[in-house]
Amino acid sequence: MFKSLDKPKQNRIFLESKDILPLCFVALTAFTSLTFLFTLFVSFKVSQLAARKTTFVQMVNGQTMVVSEQDYLYRQPEVVKEVVRQWADLTFNWDGVIPGTKELDKGRDVGKGKRVTTNTYFASFLIESGPQGFRGAALQALADITPSRVFSGQVRSKIIISYLSAPRQTRIGEWEIDMVATRVLVSLPGGVDEEIPFNRTFTLKAVDIPSPPAADASALEQQLYQIRKAGLEITKITEFTPN
Repeated sequence: MFKSLDKPKQNRIFLESKDILPLCFVALTAFTSLTFLFTLFVSFKVSQLAARKTTFVQMVNGQTMVVSEQDYLYRQPEVVKEVVRQWADLTFNWDGVIPGTKELDKGRDVGKGKRVTTNTYFASFLIESGPQGFRGAALQALADITPSRVFSGQVRSKIIISYLSAPRQTRIGEWEIDMVATRVLVSLPGGVDEEIPFNRTFTLKAVDIPSPPAADASALEQQLYQIRKAGLEITKITEFTPN
């Protein structure tokens, strides 16, 4: 018999190049698909975080509050308005006694033999001080319009705010706000009441927010914190003429 001329088949240990290319293509496609899905997942999570404008925080004393993440120089419009309102109330609301007591308010010395009420003195800490500020000048001007009889309890004062505009942002961390108000001076007993228009434009800027006072802080430290906790101060007060 004749031997077969066919070559015996050999077991293939290594893949040929024409077999490797399809496998590489399949692997690359699978890897690309997984990468794409992972990118979509990460993008979705980032989008969720970006959309989370507010969150809840709990203080060590158990108090819970809502906070929102904003720029360090951002202040909500209502906070800006409240600072102006707070300054006006403290500066021009006098009842002749030290706040929280029944003790007659003898006022605070501001130099040159002049005095302002205790509330007015505390309100002045909302005004910018230092070389660029006008806190000292403002105290002198306020002392000039403070009747001396207020320190003997014979004059009381009240400010009535008729209009407080929405804050106008002039640049990052700075706002302007207009006020239309009337100061009412009441003479006791049986004197003539006096009404004085007080229309002003306030310029405010964002400043560092102070740290809360310690539990054993003095009354003065606590008062100053309450006044400055909004992180705002008044840099200019000018006449405002309503349209």
